Amino acid sequence: MPRTYEHLNRYEREVIAQMLKEKYSLSQIGRHLGRSPSTIWREFRRNRVRGRYYPRPANGLAQSRLQLARKPQKVMGASKEQVETLLAKYWSPEQIEGRRKLEGDPPISRMTIYRYLYSPRGAGYRKYLRGPGKKKRATRKSHSRIHNQTMIDQRPEEGESRKVAGHWEGDTIQGQTRKEACVVTLVDRATRYLIADLLPRCNAESVNRSVPQFADSGLPCKTVTVDNGMEFASHAKLQKKIATPIFFAEGRNPWQRGSNENTNGLLRQFFPKKTDFAAHSSAQLSWAVELLNNRPRKCLEYRTPKEMMDSFGFALVSLHLCK
Repeated sequence: MPRTYEHLNRYEREVIAQMLKEKYSLSQIGRHLGRSPSTIWREFRRNRVRGRYYPRPANGLAQSRLQLARKPQKVMGASKEQVETLLAKYWSPEQIEGRRKLEGDPPISRMTIYRYLYSPRGAGYRKYLRGPGKKKRATRKSHSRIHNQTMIDQRPEEGESRKVAGHWEGDTIQGQTRKEACVVTLVDRATRYLIADLLPRCNAESVNRSVPQFADSGLPCKTVTVDNGMEFASHAKLQKKIATPIFFAEGRNPWQRGSNENTNGLLRQFFPKKTDFAAHSSAQLSWAVELLNNRPRKCLEYRTPKEMMDSFGFALVSLHLCK
């Protein structure tokens, strides 16, 4: 039966020092102590002092390394309070790790936070995680009935760079059916800043009544890129109201509005599919939008969308389309 590993003790170090002094080989020392020659070599290499091996300094060096040996991180004390506070704001473990690193706080790895969440102490905070991925929706045929569209390939190059705020991507989040209440969302491509509004009906009339209030809010608005939903069918009237060119993504190419699609997915954490938006208030939506705008994003190097929009010189308040 193989020997259970044990660290060398002080007596063994005294034997090693004496036998080295008497010119014994490492193999001979190992056989005498019942240790592998490689163990004796590592002991000599790590704990020698100026090329010589002395038992007392060697024992001290070994004990120092044992005290510095890495131990599993734990979420405790002030760090525990901060982690729990941020989890309750729907921050992910990865976002918490990245933000602490950005602000120079003592590091806590995301795996440490996950271990905490799946321990009895942190089980109550698991409800704030986004949960399992979404099932793939069945492909459906689509053909545009929207006339006089200006397609995304005609959008200015500035809108592609993500270096300037004011280029927005828009869409709606459906309720139980396409005709019932829904949410219209607009996401800035550069900052990922989100604004959203509850609509009583998911149609062009409701969209055209809601979006112009955003255009009057003082935020930069240079272009808007939307999908091919019929709620944007009256885009010509909307474009005239907001004095901003509107572009359409190609059908079946949601990646052309990737920031908007991703942010809608984040919003679904608070309003899952088949949500009846008529049963929710504007205050509830504003609360979720505020959380997302003040939550760090990996794509922003763990800065928040609000911080990014502020960096462009726009002083923001909590913004909701319908006041």
